[in-house]
Amino acid sequence: MVFARTRATELEKLRDTGSILLTPEECEEFLQRGKEFRYDLYRLPFNDGKGGVPEPIKGASGNGKSNYFPKFSPDGRWIVFCQASNYMLLQPDSALFIIPAEGGEPRRLACNLSRMNSWHSWSPDGKWLVFASKEHSDYTQLYLSRISSEGEASPPVWLAHMLAPERAANIPEFVTLRPDGIRHIREQFLDDYSYTRAGNEFFRAGKPEEAMAKFRKALSINPNNAMAHQRLGFLLFRVKAHVQEALDHSRKAAELEPENGFARYDLGFALAMTGDVTNAIPHLEAAVRLLPNGFDRQYNAIDMHFTLAEAYYRIAKYRDCVPVLSVVLKHAPEHPCANYMMAMANAWLGETHATTPYFDRAVKGEPRLAQLPDYHELLSRNYFNLGQFEDALAAAQTAYKLARAAGRQEQAARIQQRIELCRSQLAHR
Repeated sequence: MVFARTRATELEKLRDTGSILLTPEECEEFLQRGKEFRYDLYRLPFNDGKGGVPEPIKGASGNGKSNYFPKFSPDGRWIVFCQASNYMLLQPDSALFIIPAEGGEPRRLACNLSRMNSWHSWSPDGKWLVFASKEHSDYTQLYLSRISSEGEASPPVWLAHMLAPERAANIPEFVTLRPDGIRHIREQFLDDYSYTRAGNEFFRAGKPEEAMAKFRKALSINPNNAMAHQRLGFLLFRVKAHVQEALDHSRKAAELEPENGFARYDLGFALAMTGDVTNAIPHLEAAVRLLPNGFDRQYNAIDMHFTLAEAYYRIAKYRDCVPVLSVVLKHAPEHPCANYMMAMANAWLGETHATTPYFDRAVKGEPRLAQLPDYHELLSRNYFNLGQFEDALAAAQTAYKLARAAGRQEQAARIQQRIELCRSQLAHR
């Protein structure tokens, strides 16, 4: 086995963003300062698959050049490889060299053209070499050369009939087929998945405009790309506030992939935030079923379950709300809003005795919640229904003061009526 080897290098300005795409600033030492990054060819014994100690190949290592892309001739006599001053991809000075398989004096093949020779392959009989070059275009094109038994190359023949506008021809391979064996080659250099992957990288890098452009391009190729719809819907709603368009994409994603927890949560969240809580709930329920432990920062178990609990609460499904809030509090026991909602849900259910610990934790984490009159009004109602009129009166008086302070005149008037009822009941004892 022959392979190219070099010493790994650490980028000076590399940022740990989790992206597979690097910025020009991160690659400064390569792009601006021409950092050296050279490869040598090594031979590794097969040894029944166990391998062994790699040894540098004479003529293709330690020569101050970058040596790469080795290809054995079918008869095992020769190795043709690429050599350039640096790196190993798209190098203008890349040239094809040949050495004996055991190593030796390298010879530059006579078929080399003036700019970037690479991506070579031997014919099955070892008499021809096909390779790519940029001699005539900024896009690589294919050339064919006859290789003699002595490893000499003839002038190249330009395979001009294999050209396509604005397309690069590279990595050619010989195939043992009749000339009419391939009727059509379907071009698929970049498909919708390619653009979706690119959009995902921009998405992770915090570049929403670039991400949305890639997702739109993916959808122009394949309108049924569920991931592109899902990510585009997320960004349109969360970043651009384009509500209707976001809902359209999220709906389409959920329609294409009903078991996609991300799409179901995006749709449920957007519907809930726009007031369509009843239609939001089935999607939010599906989301927490499909992603019970969440997935990442954007789709975490705490927020997903809290959104569902809040939706239940808003349509007075308090009994459904309680177990979902329990999941939130299992992950985040001190969550102020979840504790407050748990206190309120239990109060609505008449479970007055269970409310105090949750309310206390809520106001400890978020003191402003202590200024809301709603909890005390509910306690007053519950105590009154239990015939505990003194406790009902105390809670109602607290709620009345808070309602007045908050400028809630209608609520204050309603609470005042309960105060009078409490006093009346206490007077008739």
